[in-house]
Amino acid sequence: MRRLVELSSKEAKRHFLKGSSYFNGDMPSYISFEPILSDVDTALGSRYYSELKNKNPCDSQGVNYNFIANKDGRFSWRPLELMHPAIYVSLIYVICESQNWEHITQRFSEFEGGAVDCCSTLVVSVDSQTDVATQIKSWWQRVEQQSLSYSLEFSRILHTDVTDCYSSLYTHSISWALHGVEEAKQKRRMNALLGNRIDSHIQAGRHGQTNGISQGSVLINGLHSRNCAWFC
Repeated sequence: MRRLVELSSKEAKRHFLKGSSYFNGDMPSYISFEPILSDVDTALGSRYYSELKNKNPCDSQGVNYNFIANKDGRFSWRPLELMHPAIYVSLIYVICESQNWEHITQRFSEFEGGAVDCCSTLVVSVDSQTDVATQIKSWWQRVEQQSLSYSLEFSRILHTDVTDCYSSLYTHSISWALHGVEEAKQKRRMNALLGNRIDSHIQAGRHGQTNGISQGSVLINGLHSRNCAWFC
């Protein structure tokens, strides 16, 4: 397996354009998102959705598709969201511009080596295993196996969780994590700033809301992991 941040910008773009990256949950085998992602990629032709729009999506509701899934077979429900394909592919273009991808991976490296070990770092399969299976294997190695190792040294373990994490994340905090709070606030009206471009794409599919990000894609999971690492 390889860590996502070890990919080149071109490799990352190909990975994000896979159907299993657009939505990494369980879907019937006859549902594939790759044809529409490929068609949208061709139609946009490396242009951003904002260059082709005739209406601001922030002014419309229901741009993204929302649904809920049961997490544990009982009372735990998880809100999921399919980003509008044009906004999703456009966001891939932004993130996978060579200088932007370099900045993002550099920020990830700055968060490593501290007191907190981020075990949810995204990985990519390099063999016949699916990316989901590879991610589960990584979690098993870095959490389950490491917990057994720590049990030889410690007698207690504390489990905590963030309730409704994706839906409560402040979109402007993406820019804070990428550029630092001071720089991000000084340049909050600079549309060309990477964090602001990502922020605007997320808001575009969510009626201009700044509270909450979409849950369900590998792309957004990566942004979420980076933010959690920055907060810690």
